[in-house]
Amino acid sequence: MNRQIVHVSAWSAAADARRHNRRKAKRFPTSQRAWIVSGGEKLCFCEIVDMSGTGAQIKVVREDRFPEEFNLLIVTDTYMKSVPVAVRWRGGGRMGVFFRSLGVVL
Repeated sequence: MNRQIVHVSAWSAAADARRHNRRKAKRFPTSQRAWIVSGGEKLCFCEIVDMSGTGAQIKVVREDRFPEEFNLLIVTDTYMKSVPVAVRWRGGGRMGVFFRSLGVVL
């Protein structure tokens, strides 16, 4: 029997995760408040966990109760912005969304 020694470290695990990441744009951690809006009605409050120029990851109570496309109303201390999004994935109380356009500052 031929034995092989394999070295595993946090660095090699992080490099492996980067190779399998299919995102086109780098995401940045955030903690922004937002509302999920569909048909002019606020469906739920959510938190934006990370964001890039092409999309975001949002934390919600139940990810299965929202439509495939909706507007994300991003609320800050100085402005509100409505961005149309499409859901890319759901799971674990989170959703990954793709920005369909730049949105409108309200």
